[in-house]
Amino acid sequence: MMNKRFYVLISLLIITFVTCPMAKNIYSNPDLSNTSRKFDAFTIDFRGIDTPNSTYWSLCNWQMDLTEFKKTHTDVTGGGAYGGLQTIINGKTAIISFWEVGYKENGVAKTQRASRIYPKGDESTFGGEGEGTNYIHEFNWPTNVWHRFVIFSWTDYSTKKTFVGEWIQNLSTQEWTLFAYFNTKLDNSYITGGLSQFQENYNANYFGTERSFQIKNMYAYDRVNRKWISLNTTRLSYDPASWGYNTAGTHDIGYTTNYFYGSTGLPVEDQKAYDESNPSYVIGTIKQPDTPSFTKPRFKSYSVTLTSTKLTINWSIDPKSCPCYEYEIKVQVGTQTGLKTIHTNTISRPEQTSYTYSSTFSGVYVAFVTAKSISMEQATYGESKTIS
Repeated sequence: MMNKRFYVLISLLIITFVTCPMAKNIYSNPDLSNTSRKFDAFTIDFRGIDTPNSTYWSLCNWQMDLTEFKKTHTDVTGGGAYGGLQTIINGKTAIISFWEVGYKENGVAKTQRASRIYPKGDESTFGGEGEGTNYIHEFNWPTNVWHRFVIFSWTDYSTKKTFVGEWIQNLSTQEWTLFAYFNTKLDNSYITGGLSQFQENYNANYFGTERSFQIKNMYAYDRVNRKWISLNTTRLSYDPASWGYNTAGTHDIGYTTNYFYGSTGLPVEDQKAYDESNPSYVIGTIKQPDTPSFTKPRFKSYSVTLTSTKLTINWSIDPKSCPCYEYEIKVQVGTQTGLKTIHTNTISRPEQTSYTYSSTFSGVYVAFVTAKSISMEQATYGESKTIS
């Protein structure tokens, strides 16, 4: 009898797991028709209104350009990527993920994966819907607060490979956070693809609770036109029954003058009738400035120390100003005819806060740092030191 009861219980659990639905997915596909579809950056403002457990908001889905890679590799596949915010059972997280790039070498199937540079630590991998590397970590993003989410790509000065990073700003406190960045190991690559968004309930145990969001201020930095382009038109939709997903419940999509919105998750008695009485998609245009409103980068601190054999620069960027991804170093010495440049270097590591140049020093020296920001602006600071 005990065994019979056990198997009945297991059967019920399996049936419940299989049949219990998840909330409908919501998708956003921005209109990219006025762009080159080749980008260095993407930014979006997001606010989670109802943020129950087991909800993921993918704020940018993109593809790494593989044109250069295909010149020297055959049967190339993959290269997609995504990033966003999530609510899990014990808090909030942020995510950035890269699918591996597949190819063949002498007829043998091989793969290449992006590698995390910051923060340092063991590599994280994923499987299921493809395979690759990712970084998922606690990130306390408050509900009902607007956040700015930025994906930015650049060429690392030392390796010449394409790096991609994810930055998040709490627009209430103005504080920026560098969440993570990866070496894609690709040459001359950049962001392409649809720059799409979606809301997902990924655990059926948490169906029946409303989950909702608002988004606005979507922009892409066009690498061909060298300017920010406003993406103020998007197509909002949900997954219909014809797709065969195990999803159900309410789905509300639309837009106001200033933002797009979506909500899902509440049960309905007659799903077919509900779906037929609500639009399957909405195309809307909102009002927003022609370019994104980033605070210009500025130094919070800057100092130079000088000995007879070493010049060291220490700096920090104000966390409430636009973050920087690259720093150009220039050291000059005073001569009878003016300043003469004796050393330059470029550091394409966003977390860098110091630099040391070793030589033999005597006289007056000026050390400059030019910080380049993810808004495509820059700030320069210099300080002089004398040693006899």
